[in-house]
Amino acid sequence: MKPIVLITLTVIAAAATAVPRAQENVGKTHVLVDEIIAKRAANAGATVPVNSPDPNPRLVIENFFTTKVDHFNPQNAEEWTLRYFSMPDFYRPGGPILIFLGGWTAIVPWMIDSSSLIYEIAEELHGAVYAFESRFYGESKITENMSTDNLRLLSTDQILADLAEFVTYLKRTVLKNEFAHVLVAGAEYGGGLATWFRVRYPHLADAAWASSGYQNAIMDFQEFSESWGDSLIEFGSQECYNEIFVAFHVMQNLIDVGLANVLFEKFNICTEIVVDDRIQVMYFFYMLMTSVEIYTLQNRNISDFAEVCDDLTAKDAETAVDAFAKWFNTKFVADLGCVVVDLDEVVEHYSQIDWESDFYREGVRQQLYQKCTEFGWFITTDSDFQPFGNRVMIELHSEICQRVFGDWQSFETMYYGITRANNRFGADSPATTQIHLTNGAADPWRRASITHDLNPYALADVIPRELSSSDIRAISDTDSEELLEVKRRIKSLVASYLFPVNPRTVENVENQSAEEK
Repeated sequence: MKPIVLITLTVIAAAATAVPRAQENVGKTHVLVDEIIAKRAANAGATVPVNSPDPNPRLVIENFFTTKVDHFNPQNAEEWTLRYFSMPDFYRPGGPILIFLGGWTAIVPWMIDSSSLIYEIAEELHGAVYAFESRFYGESKITENMSTDNLRLLSTDQILADLAEFVTYLKRTVLKNEFAHVLVAGAEYGGGLATWFRVRYPHLADAAWASSGYQNAIMDFQEFSESWGDSLIEFGSQECYNEIFVAFHVMQNLIDVGLANVLFEKFNICTEIVVDDRIQVMYFFYMLMTSVEIYTLQNRNISDFAEVCDDLTAKDAETAVDAFAKWFNTKFVADLGCVVVDLDEVVEHYSQIDWESDFYREGVRQQLYQKCTEFGWFITTDSDFQPFGNRVMIELHSEICQRVFGDWQSFETMYYGITRANNRFGADSPATTQIHLTNGAADPWRRASITHDLNPYALADVIPRELSSSDIRAISDTDSEELLEVKRRIKSLVASYLFPVNPRTVENVENQSAEEK
């Protein structure tokens, strides 16, 4: 008898009633839950694999900074301790402060060590470089747990206020130079934070660099699957796109004509699909859609598209549905057992509030809360220009938010929060300068980013054949010509924004003058 496996690619609202195929094995279930959540979190927040080697671990120092629990409630004087990393080896008096923002992930040494581009910038500009951890992520635990009531303290405004206090602390207490120039940088949500900090606190940051930054809050993020499909055609094949298109539409037709039992057998799910429960049907299709999207994006390697297509277009499957089922069962189930479609169980995992839970370590519950209350970015099949059919709607995500966080969550509260975020931060047209915006041309998340020049002092680069945040790593021999050009431009623009007269140029002029004397 096979154990049950819970694949939590998302959360859903209704419970499934069906005949169980196997008895649940909790140990096995949690193993694969962690694996799948790690894949999803890697796509949403991290920029390189967590186990990337750190060539100079001794250079990066862990520190802690005390700030207010609630910056916007003068009656609350409570404080908490935020974690950050520092690498001050290159600093010289008058040099800049360079801060990399962790965003939705725990900060790790590679963000600012010698494998990073910001490290190279610090070396060239004689700056001190820091990694800043967002509240509720990593080791920056602000409350006793992650209850919904406590998560009211998790918002972009609170994170930016933490960062404002942190910048002031570095200037006054650490470097003792209130006039030190400051760069804020980050990737994905961290890139959004860098952009918004420059918008909201321009007096505290002289420059910003947003790599694949999420800047535009979107309720119905139907553009994601559109762009993913374009990348699949470009780096996989049109035949592969067609196979997925046919597979999903045939699966929809099977459910419509009462043959859901065929999918029950092919996909090795633990319980039958309740065809009268439209939310569960949405969840089933969303699970399948997200699995293939995550698989091609998690490693930031465009060759993964070709790998998936090789599997899906192999001639050993009789139909497109058979080919997709074989790929899915191999990549996400293997020998661990059947796939859980019990929505109550999925919600239960997302409702874990303990700091020691696996969902905390991956930042999954926290990310979901911020999506439900501020940003959306809910992937749907509402566009006709994607291969996944039409069964995944915004209603699914509204139910997710309400089931996990409470009845106060609704479509209206979600829409209000998303509208408020864009009104506060400027969506894809913020009024800001001295910022550089970069994106990978193959990254579906670029549709929530800024890919156009805002003005002569807020330029954008879209890097061909790249996925998310390829430009944050140090210059490498393996970089494409286009990527190398963008990395060099980042260095040049950051230097010019921090110092209208480049300190490297000044140093060279001084040396030349000394030689002439």
